[in-house]
Amino acid sequence: MKLKDKIALVTGAGSGLGQASILALAREGAKVAVNDIHDNRIQETVSLVEKEGGEAFGVNADVSSAKAVKGMFEKIVKKFGTLDILVNNAGFMNLSAKMRENFPKIFQEAMTTGTVTMSPQATRFMTDDEWQSMIDLHLYGTFYCTREALNIMEDKGYGKIVNMGSICGLSASCAGSPHYSAAKGGILAFTKSVAQEVIGRGVYVNALAPGFVETPGLIEQTLPDVLTLVKMRTPLGRLGTPEEIATLVVYLASDESNFMVGAVLSPNGGMVISIGY
Repeated sequence: MKLKDKIALVTGAGSGLGQASILALAREGAKVAVNDIHDNRIQETVSLVEKEGGEAFGVNADVSSAKAVKGMFEKIVKKFGTLDILVNNAGFMNLSAKMRENFPKIFQEAMTTGTVTMSPQATRFMTDDEWQSMIDLHLYGTFYCTREALNIMEDKGYGKIVNMGSICGLSASCAGSPHYSAAKGGILAFTKSVAQEVIGRGVYVNALAPGFVETPGLIEQTLPDVLTLVKMRTPLGRLGTPEEIATLVVYLASDESNFMVGAVLSPNGGMVISIGY
């Protein structure tokens, strides 16, 4: 087992990528802390881990709150004594109200003329609350959890932090979601800065920037026409699966990735092909 007796925390682990990541880490021998803001989802994930013979501890906390994050880490240290792996996964993706209103017309124009002259007007009409809630959960949540983790990892000279970015923060792939793109872009820049800061203390910080992955949240929040367009723009012709991303979480959490420092891996089905992330 690659992660035998390591202690791992995955935020937003009640479903989707987080749940798949927790299960993958537990299968490699890690003892896992399951974070979410929904008790029923926490219990579902804990039960799945235990059903496979793993050890899981559920902890409800809103990672957009510094106070809640501090309390969560105190509970995890009380339970397991330390933390070796942090996966900053908590988040959500949604389209702005204006994007939802305008996209059907944009899609029709693209399909009939091959060009788009309409604007989604997402940024123009975005509310303060829409912007702030996205930044708070993704970017601030990643910072709060990373700060608490480094209080443990830097002192003991070991740790693995995996931040969940997105293709939306890596390339021009998500017109109409400026708040999500900004948050994820910030996470990728944060990853690179912190990685250089703490590698001398034996703490490895890297990120994933997945393309579009078939999770319950994506399916519920994204218009069917958007998903159709995404598949058309993806050379592989399909969405990714949570399990395909989870294998890379395990890689970055294990010693197999010990030459990766501040790296951004982007499994995206060929939608973006580049080097030098």
